[in-house]
Amino acid sequence: MWEAHRAGAGGVELPESCLAAFEYGWQLGGRPEADVNVTSDGVMVSLHDVTLDRICPNLPESLRGRNISEMTWAELQSVDIGWKDFPDQHVVSLEQLFAVLQEYPERHMVIDYKRVCVKTLAEMINRYGVASQITFASCDPAILREFKSLAPEARSKNWLGGTAETIMENFARLHEENFQGITEVQLHLNDRGNADWRYDLSPEFVKEALQITANSGVLLQVLPWQFERADLFHILDLGVRSFAVDFPNKFKKICADYFTRLG
Repeated sequence: MWEAHRAGAGGVELPESCLAAFEYGWQLGGRPEADVNVTSDGVMVSLHDVTLDRICPNLPESLRGRNISEMTWAELQSVDIGWKDFPDQHVVSLEQLFAVLQEYPERHMVIDYKRVCVKTLAEMINRYGVASQITFASCDPAILREFKSLAPEARSKNWLGGTAETIMENFARLHEENFQGITEVQLHLNDRGNADWRYDLSPEFVKEALQITANSGVLLQVLPWQFERADLFHILDLGVRSFAVDFPNKFKKICADYFTRLG
């Protein structure tokens, strides 16, 4: 299983946070990711930031710097977050996304915990009957365990970021706790500029983590923020088979090349 980061296309191949980006991720066979914010009138939406400033360069002056929690759903829908060559796109609500999951039970998505009441989110997921199609992600194991108790059919993903030392320490802690309440672990692969292995985490650690999680029945996923063909080939050679990416089309092409050669 692979994740299409930031609403299906990472804001790189398509505008992030719109329904078309999620459809793009689904069409490519991935699990598009929604970061959750809540409008002033209680609508849960997929949006990474607390404002629209970054993803909407032509944002009206009256909305610049305004927190999503201070906007109504109607105000949010009045803003076109599309690009010049991909216009008329709008922030999508979780209810719109869950309706798609209901229609297509083979589809899945990731929800990254940001600024929402866990209980309220779980109640909506259960009401739509899509818990088995959801992976709930957070860097806080306590929040993951709380969510899992409310929506037990859902998967739970603990993402580990920061320095290599921090990631290894937090992974060791999860291992000591026997990955309680956690079904997936994601390692952030941060660049260090090395030509042979470009990432801060060593390949030896990634391979060891893969074995540890496999023995515990937990899926290991990596997020390489940047990658070229040789980088992805190297990661795949370690045995990693789950990724989160900002460049889904590029990722799929390289995987096609790799697995063709693998025979």
